[in-house]
Amino acid sequence: MQTKLLQPMKNITIISFTAKGGDINTKLIDILSEANISSYTLGKYLSDNRMKPLEDLKETVKKHFSDDAIIFVGATGIAVRSIAPYVKDKFYDPAVLVIDELGRYVIPLLSGHVGGANELAQYIGGALFATPIITTATDINGAFAVDVFAKKHDLFISSRKLAKDVSAALLDKKCVDIDSDIDTFDVKELKKKLNPENKSCDIKVRISDKIYDESVLTLIPKDLYIGVGCKKDTDASKLTDFVNEVFIKEGLDIRAVKSVGSIDIKKDEGAIKSLANKLNVPFVTFTKDELNLVEGNFCESEFVKKIVGVGNVCERSVCIQCKNLIVKKTAKDGMTVAIGRE
Repeated sequence: MQTKLLQPMKNITIISFTAKGGDINTKLIDILSEANISSYTLGKYLSDNRMKPLEDLKETVKKHFSDDAIIFVGATGIAVRSIAPYVKDKFYDPAVLVIDELGRYVIPLLSGHVGGANELAQYIGGALFATPIITTATDINGAFAVDVFAKKHDLFISSRKLAKDVSAALLDKKCVDIDSDIDTFDVKELKKKLNPENKSCDIKVRISDKIYDESVLTLIPKDLYIGVGCKKDTDASKLTDFVNEVFIKEGLDIRAVKSVGSIDIKKDEGAIKSLANKLNVPFVTFTKDELNLVEGNFCESEFVKKIVGVGNVCERSVCIQCKNLIVKKTAKDGMTVAIGRE
């Protein structure tokens, strides 16, 4: 058994229905002890004080469907009927597994790749000496799974359709051209594996924070930091449009942003908070003293320095987060933005 999961899971729910199932439930609590476990079984089979009585199956599943994984110890049919009302999207659904009450088989039902159900099944199988029943085509054919690769390396998939096209091409024994613009990703060996004859391929994959043609599947790292300044009460949509314009002009994918930074007097600025929310990234702020300590050749403004105590907010806000400033201050209508790369 591997010593740890490659895709760690913070919250896992275990549900069992019988006395024998309760025994497996208890073993799983121990096996998955590094996670935050919510364990349920029917009241008459409570054999461990770490378990809670299962009072309403549907409500319990609904309550925990935002967890990383739900494990049913029992019949597959019960699990399927229980999760059916809540299943939406393989990129957001939790890993769902079923284990028979004798602990002989572990079946990933849902989110085998992105949610990590296949890996969790293999991990549990090793611990219980059970057989994982893996049914996903790329796994049983030993093919490269782009969604697993993206999940493992914390990369955002630019197109779900293109991700499916990659898998389909590989299963049809067609070549896929993969390359990387990011120095930390060495894909030479993977490139040879997916395109051994170095042919011209219809399907292309790029690991990049740059904007590519829509026909290219881009796996986007969160490696860009932005620093922002703006006048008080700047319109939120105006700031968002401005930042988008700068990213498009520079050929950078805004989905690669890891965080938004500014000076602390802007911590409640609605436009910047809205920008961070739309990008689903943290909004971090720094004091004027912290920003003034940042070393570098910045485009300083005496007017801004008189107002906020530092001559350049956006560039310094980038360089306090990362060292590589790749787009210097761009200004428009009282708004400024700068971009750095990790």
